[in-house]
Amino acid sequence: MKIKTVHIVVLALVVIAAILAYESISSDICPYLRVSEITEDNTHVGKKVKVLGNVTNASTGWTEEGLLFNVTDGQATIAVTYTGSLAQSLEEGQEVGVIGVQDTPYHVTAAQLDIKCASKYE
Repeated sequence: MKIKTVHIVVLALVVIAAILAYESISSDICPYLRVSEITEDNTHVGKKVKVLGNVTNASTGWTEEGLLFNVTDGQATIAVTYTGSLAQSLEEGQEVGVIGVQDTPYHVTAAQLDIKCASKYE
């Protein structure tokens, strides 16, 4: 009896550890979505999203909440409020990856911003 109880406890601990590991990394595995994908599908509202797009022309400016700019994929446009610190300059037309919470279908509050560098071989 003792051995069966130990096996059951060990198995339960392994299952719990696997579930916790999956939950902790699942949000980091999700791929970047296009802007039009999150504006067409309201299931992302209130959740963490990763969005890839280009900064639109004449759309950047500072507000009390942070840096406000628009991102587009050519089909749809969203407003982004970036609350983190800006390590390098954000230029119009530049490709960016925005990681944050989609507050409304057309707004994301981002704590992380990945600025894509243009290749020197293009």
